Amino acid sequence: MRLKLFILFLLIIVSGQWSMVSAQSPKELLDEVVQRAFAQGYVDIDFSVAMGDAETGGNIRVQGNKFVLQAAGMTTWFDGQTQWTYVEANEEVNVSQPSKEELQALNPYAWMSLYEQGYELKFAETSVPGVRKVIMTTTEPREEMQSIVLLIHETELYPIRISMASRGGLDVTVIDIDRFEVKNQLLPDEVFVFNKADYPGVEVIDLR
Repeated sequence: MRLKLFILFLLIIVSGQWSMVSAQSPKELLDEVVQRAFAQGYVDIDFSVAMGDAETGGNIRVQGNKFVLQAAGMTTWFDGQTQWTYVEANEEVNVSQPSKEELQALNPYAWMSLYEQGYELKFAETSVPGVRKVIMTTTEPREEMQSIVLLIHETELYPIRISMASRGGLDVTVIDIDRFEVKNQLLPDEVFVFNKADYPGVEVIDLR
C-alpha cells in the first residue's frame, strides 16, 4: 500500500516542455506543472523506488483520473470508478470501488492538490545544474508524510527525484524517474480495465 502511495504521488508533478521563468514561488511552480499534467494525452513513466535496503522498479501510465500501474509483482487498473489489482504470486484479482480516502492512497488523480493541503513550500539550494529543488513540510502533526523533497528539471519541468520522509524522519523513500514521456494522444478506455481473457485461470474476488 505504501509503495503505491509513494509511486503515485509523483504524478502530481508530471508536466511537458514549459519554461519556469514565470514561476515566482514554489506554489506557482507546482500550479503550472499541475495545470499541464493532464492537459492532453497521457504520461508514461518508468521509475525506481528505494526504501531502506529494499529496491524495486515499475511503470505507470496515467490519463486523467485513470491509470495502470505495474510494480512489485502487481498490476493495478483504475478506470475512474472501479479498481482491479492483480497479484501475480497469488494468481488472483481483487475488484473494488475505492472510497475517497482509499483513492488518496491509490489514485494519482486524488493527489493533484496535495501540495495545497497542509504543506508549507519553499525553494532550496541544490548543487545539481539545471534542477530546481522544492521542499514540502507538513503543518499537520498527525500527517504520515512529514516532508517531501522534489527535484524538478529546470527547463523541461519533469520530476527527476522525489524523496519522502515519514513521521520522525526515520522512514525515507526515494523515487528516481528513469524515463518520463508525455504522449500527445489518448489511450483507449479498455487499457485501464482488467481483461479476464488475458488472465485465464485467475481467481477474481469481487470486494464491492
